[in-house]
Amino acid sequence: MPAVSKKQQRFFGMVRAAQKGEMENPSSEVADVANDISVKDAKKFAKTKHKGLPEKKMQKESFQSWRKKASEAMKRVSKKKETKKPQMDSTTKKLHKWRKDKEHAEREKYVSPFKPIEYS
Repeated sequence: MPAVSKKQQRFFGMVRAAQKGEMENPSSEVADVANDISVKDAKKFAKTKHKGLPEKKMQKESFQSWRKKASEAMKRVSKKKETKKPQMDSTTKKLHKWRKDKEHAEREKYVSPFKPIEYS
């Protein structure tokens, strides 16, 4: 697991120093990674030689591919919002009303005859 850029190697050098206790006041990012990553992995990243490494890893994705992924994600989200419950036909509505009335009557046997206000 060698580092893929000079920037990454330097970062893990700071992480390794924080793990050893050589760094006095590490930043919050360095401290978080130092706590999360194993000493062995930090060593592997930190000991990578700079020769032949880019300063910063270049992104493989272009803006167009990113834009395409974003639009696909937006379509998926909008499809989820569009899903609605199917409309009930009159028979189903009658059945639901009958069940509701039956449950209400059953509840009245055990609870005071107070009827809640129904807003329409």
